[in-house]
Order: sequence, then C-alpha cells, then structure tokens
Amino acid sequence: MSQKSALRLGTRGSLLARTQSQYVADLITAATGRAIELVIIRTEGDDVTVPLDSPSRPGAFAAALRDALLDGRVDLAVHSFKDLPSAPLPGLSVAAIPSRADPRDAWCSRDGLGLAELPAGATVGTSSPRRAAGIKRARPDLTIVPIRGNVDTRLRKVAEAEVDAAVLAAAGLTRLGRQSAITELIAPSVFLPAPAQGALAVECRTGELSEEMASIDDISTRLAVTAERAILAGIGAACTTAVGALATWITADQLELAAEVSDHRGIGYMHVRRTGRVCSVMQAQQLGFAICDELTAAML
Repeated sequence: MSQKSALRLGTRGSLLARTQSQYVADLITAATGRAIELVIIRTEGDDVTVPLDSPSRPGAFAAALRDALLDGRVDLAVHSFKDLPSAPLPGLSVAAIPSRADPRDAWCSRDGLGLAELPAGATVGTSSPRRAAGIKRARPDLTIVPIRGNVDTRLRKVAEAEVDAAVLAAAGLTRLGRQSAITELIAPSVFLPAPAQGALAVECRTGELSEEMASIDDISTRLAVTAERAILAGIGAACTTAVGALATWITADQLELAAEVSDHRGIGYMHVRRTGRVCSVMQAQQLGFAICDELTAAML
C-alpha cells in the first residue's frame, strides 16, 4: 500500500454506524491527510430475526467487520466499543480510541414523562438485560418490552405507542443530532451504562497503521474504558450479562471505577466502587480486576 492510497474503513450500514465511521474518517484525514473510503459490511447483529442471546458467534455486531479486516477487504473498522467482545482476537488490535462522548443512557418517552413519572404498568422498550435490570430496580411496576432495530425504529415505536418509553445510548442520539428525543439522561446512581458506552474503537490488523492511528487516540478515554472492559473479561461476561461500569477521572491520575452486576452466577445484584492511581493500561486493567475480585468472591 502506498503512502497516499486511500484507506478502506469497514462499517455497518446503519445511519448511526455510518455517521460514527465518517466522524472517525474525518479525524484520520485531518490528522494524517489520508483519504478514507467507507465500505459497508452487513453483520449478524443487523438481522433482527436473530436473538442477541443466541448469536452464531460472539460479538454479533462486530464479527463480520473483523472477518473483513482479517481477510484484507478493509484496512480498519470502527465499532461502538461496547459491542466488541472483551477477549482480543488474534491478528487484530484496537489502534485508536477517540475522545469519548457522553456514556450515559437516555430515557426517551412519548409524553415527556421521566423514569420516576411514568405511570405504573407503563411499557418500556429495551432488549438490553442491563437496562431492563436497572429499570426494574428503579421501577418494578413498569413492564419491559423487548425491541430491536436502529435508532429511528426504536424512537418510532415510542411515537406510535407500541411502548411508552425506550432507553437508548445518549452518545448515539447526539451523534445523529437527535438530542430533542431525550426526555432525561439516566444518572449513574440509577443504573450504570454499559462498559465503554459512548466510546468508539478503531480496529486494525496488528502491526499495521498503528503510528497513523495513534494521532487520533485519546489516552484518558483509553484508560477509562480499559478499566471498564477489564470487568467484562474478569467475570466472564457475555452479551446477555447485565453488567454496567463507569470510570470517572477524579484527578489527572486518580480514576474512580464503579460496576454493578445483576442476576449473574448467583449474584442477585451487587454494586462495587473503587478508586486507584491509573497512569498506564496495565494499571487500568488492575483497577478493573480488583473490582472483579470482589464480584467473583460473591459468586462463590
């Protein structure tokens, strides 16, 4: 590949995925001068007839993109980091993590009623075990309705009264310019977001493009999401595990990490919080694993 050749960037075909990928493409072009060509890849997760609790392989929204990377059809891929399996895939590396958007979940209701205001028996649309568990802790009188589809599909189900409210990632709504759909942002004290929610992962073949991708890497975001994702790896979480995590910088080198797990290997619900000095990826992982030690002790 010549220095001036365009890079092929693999992306899912949804509007959100293409918007996020174009954002990353623009960052790369601005930093390196390289032209970027978006290549649409259909993933297993795009088939709404396939339940997310029984995908053909881990990482339903990422597996086909990773195939395209490994067989050379694309040079890099952009993922919503929360969709990447916690176990690394041999031959691929996350070469860049741009600055993170708002990691919180967004509550979107048809009548402008917040989580605390929705009447008993109202329906809330989500297929996320984590979101469902958090809603039921806060409002056990609400009814959870599984819904799938892209952002517009889920918002339409709210508008057309299929459900009274839905929960989506604030970052995705903001990137699509749909902030007006947000009734309220769900505070981490109510329930935590998914590990690495709001962050994007730029994945490449190991050893390729690392120098160029380093120019768009945000180290504070990388350390925070590394700590969060260490929890997934440490407790053996799958896409059906109701686990939330959020790392927050207290000072320039002090990271507070909160995690909660519901209905996992004997744990009904558990919330753990720790603060540690984090100046490297290894220290970020150690902070996450320290929380895992508490969680796994409770599973015994």
